[in-house]
Amino acid sequence: MAKVFAKIARPSPDVVAEFRCARLDQIVKSLPRDRLMDMAIKPLGGSAVRIVGPAVTVAAGTANPMLAVVATGVVRPGDVIVIAAGGDSSGYTWGGGLTLSAQNVGCEGVVVDGLVIDADSILERSVPVFCRGATLHPPAPVPPGSINVEVVCGGAKVCPGDLIVGALDGVCVIPREELSERLAQAITESQRIEANIAKLQATKGTIFDLRGGRQMARDLGLEWVD
Repeated sequence: MAKVFAKIARPSPDVVAEFRCARLDQIVKSLPRDRLMDMAIKPLGGSAVRIVGPAVTVAAGTANPMLAVVATGVVRPGDVIVIAAGGDSSGYTWGGGLTLSAQNVGCEGVVVDGLVIDADSILERSVPVFCRGATLHPPAPVPPGSINVEVVCGGAKVCPGDLIVGALDGVCVIPREELSERLAQAITESQRIEANIAKLQATKGTIFDLRGGRQMARDLGLEWVD
């Protein structure tokens, strides 16, 4: 029977806040590929946005927004709604009214493995929506799924309470039980990258310079010919 699990375990707000300080390209460095969602799932409108928050999962299965409506009654401030619609492009799974609802309950963001409708209204809201695109096609009636169960969204397994991190480059999933392990490495690497960026800005140099110049090329087995 389809169920709604209203209560889930979430990572501590302090841990979520620390992940906001880490670069996405460094967070994903040590993640297996099956924790990265399909690269077709991007912020609607190509907006340069970022989301970080625990997952409230929606096992929609196909394109239908009704279960997403129920999810807005479960979500807490800072959560990310993750809708596993199987990439169904036959209709929409999210829309402008739902985005306003999500904004009103303090939702951090929405990730849809499918399509949305009313894109203009969605982009007027403060809640970033990641999806495969927009459509005018209405959804077909389908049997309901469940909320806050394990799902696969964009090819990545997501459990309720897992941390979702998304930006213009894409979306990744960090299992809740691995957050401490992943955080330290991501923060260290992010600090190193930011220090290098600051050095490049100060010196007007290049990554080639930082990596050792011609010696780096030789280490790669290249013969330098002037």
